[in-house]
Amino acid sequence: MVVKVDYNSLSEEIQNQLKNFGTALNREINEGLKEVAEKTAETLRQGGPYNERSGKYTRDWDVKLRKRSYSSVTMTEEYTVYNKKYGRLTHLLEKGHAKRGGGRVRAFPHIAPAERAGIRELEEGIKRGLEG
Repeated sequence: MVVKVDYNSLSEEIQNQLKNFGTALNREINEGLKEVAEKTAETLRQGGPYNERSGKYTRDWDVKLRKRSYSSVTMTEEYTVYNKKYGRLTHLLEKGHAKRGGGRVRAFPHIAPAERAGIRELEEGIKRGLEG
């Protein structure tokens, strides 16, 4: 189908289409962010070999809305996945640390793999949402 459009209306139509695309993209991102953050927190709650004794560390992973900002066209949300009670331990477990008498305690990388999986899932979800 061929439609004849003069120069001024073509510009307006392109602007409308770009605005619609931007709105759809923003909606997909914001919907996916919270969902992926909650799935990442759930993955971290499952624990690993670093938490075999009590399970206290893994129970306290949670998600909070850190920031919501508005512009003329879009609304952007930022979520944080964090450990409510044992936040000070996350870096020590993730990276390892020095022992008092010398040597090092083994690292248990658990946050970085969950983060990478969340990023992949968010990217795929946004692509699926925009395609269909």
